[in-house]
Amino acid sequence: MRQRIAYLEKTLEDAARIDEKQLADDIKAAGFKCKKCAQCCKAEYGDNTVSVFPREIRRICEKTGLYKEGIATPTPSEDTDSEGNIHTFEWVLRREGDCVFLKNGLCQAYECRPRICKTYPFYLQEGHLMVSECAGLGEEISDEDSKKIAALLKERYITEIKESILLLERFRGFKPGGMGNICVHDSEGEHWIYSPNIQYR
Repeated sequence: MRQRIAYLEKTLEDAARIDEKQLADDIKAAGFKCKKCAQCCKAEYGDNTVSVFPREIRRICEKTGLYKEGIATPTPSEDTDSEGNIHTFEWVLRREGDCVFLKNGLCQAYECRPRICKTYPFYLQEGHLMVSECAGLGEEISDEDSKKIAALLKERYITEIKESILLLERFRGFKPGGMGNICVHDSEGEHWIYSPNIQYR
């Protein structure tokens, strides 16, 4: 565990040094303009899973007035402890096939949507720009918009690393004994949930 944390701490140092200008240039070269097709939110177009962190969940709660249970669900997992409790890491936005926030082709949580949505179709892997499939790729993008995405992308990457470090520092293994039969491990510790109270998918 300590080795993994040390690796992530080094990755975090490297992430802080990412050149946003170069990142913006790479995004501009790829080209992107959102077509507002909402394909990334729809189940029929592939995996529409959106990871979401505790702080993002709270922000969505504050902005929408919804409770956490209406926003996020545990990341699906088949990992169990000795008593058969399910253990999983982090949360994902709720889906009813499509993302729960997609109504009439529009995002109902657009202003407070998670970073992963704000930066789609781009993400960073080992500090390198990666691009997911998207109908808006190859379109002309302004310098201003490419810089904005680059800044958000770097912020997202740093946040993901910090969340992973905090999760590992608080992780005590798949130990039974909590008040529930699903245990979500995240950067804030363990959260035990009774599965009949949530839609687990």
